[in-house]
Amino acid sequence: MELNKELMEKAKETKSAQELLSLAKENGVELTQEEATAYFAEMHQSGELSDEELDHVSGGGCHKKDGRLVVTVRYSCEHFVCKHCGREDSPNHKHAGVPISPGCDICKHMSYEGGLWLCNHPANRK
Repeated sequence: MELNKELMEKAKETKSAQELLSLAKENGVELTQEEATAYFAEMHQSGELSDEELDHVSGGGCHKKDGRLVVTVRYSCEHFVCKHCGREDSPNHKHAGVPISPGCDICKHMSYEGGLWLCNHPANRK
């Protein structure tokens, strides 16, 4: 199912990551528990930036102090590898016959830590 405006509004109304995961499954959207937790946290942010996030904004950088690249969920690079199937052919990527837009949110090199999406691929380290 396509993520439409109505479904996104319902997702924003969920009260927990588990509720978000259930909503996704009811609507045919593939989502892991880890992804549901990350998306729920992102949708329910307080609006306040952490000290680390403020450092990134004020410094204009896009790397954490440990050198990992901070990315947006839909960022995509030449190091994409699907964490679900291992495929690397991002332009024509499909799951169950449905084309998907590959990005960091489904890349095996991605992690969500402290409210940030991080690339763990060695080539994207500073």
